[in-house]
Amino acid sequence: MYLTRDWSVAKLGIKIWSTYRFEFIAVLINTPLTLIIYYFLWKSIFSYMAVEVIRGFTFQEMINYYAIGMIVSFFTWSEVDRWIENDLLHGRMIVGMLKPVSFLSYYWSFEAGINLMNIIWQMIPVFIISFAFFGLRLAPIFNFVAFIFSLLFAFLIYFGLTYLLGLSAFWLKRITGLRRLRRILIGFLSGTFLPLTLFPQVFQDVLNYSPFPYTKFVPISIYLGTLSDFEVIKALLVQVGWIVVLYFIAHFVFRQAYKRYSSVGL
Repeated sequence: MYLTRDWSVAKLGIKIWSTYRFEFIAVLINTPLTLIIYYFLWKSIFSYMAVEVIRGFTFQEMINYYAIGMIVSFFTWSEVDRWIENDLLHGRMIVGMLKPVSFLSYYWSFEAGINLMNIIWQMIPVFIISFAFFGLRLAPIFNFVAFIFSLLFAFLIYFGLTYLLGLSAFWLKRITGLRRLRRILIGFLSGTFLPLTLFPQVFQDVLNYSPFPYTKFVPISIYLGTLSDFEVIKALLVQVGWIVVLYFIAHFVFRQAYKRYSSVGL
């Protein structure tokens, strides 16, 4: 019964993806161009510095990092804060609250539907392109399986963070500026723009106590094999821990948001 309900919401997400399919396809076309830019940028950096390794990365490993990073980004994509804000502004929130699924489950299923299409139309093609033109290689079986689990956990963590930001719309109403800041901030702190090993060690140590590296940097590191087997298992357990923490925080914040919604009549 619950699976049927969740799948119905997921199909709604698929319909939304179809509505914005040209936007998603444009991203797919733009991805190889971005990889080309990173390729020549880092080629110039390695040549200028006249070294073969920069902070543990060879040139090929650096290109692999960005290729896997884009694949991770497609899988973990979440704009749930956008949907919550829109539903509040356009008076559709009450419809979601009356559905026979929990508020969190409703938006998670909705995002899962969109991400399913991202995997088919963006993630898999980019994986193939990276193999064919940018020297990416299949990870060893242990790392590949761990990478799949880490990807799923990373999606749940990223979803949790964006969901919490979306709930702030119950108080702030418009959070467009915060959503833009979220993309930049998480992109910087998760290792999307630069590998976190390029930053000072103190900065890395502080980030290890946050959920951000576990949305991008950790899954990438698992695939590239830069973590030992013990470190991989530890990283997966930490990801699960963050999922649990964010789940309870999300439920607490939603209860407060629901009280405000009911009392103020947003």
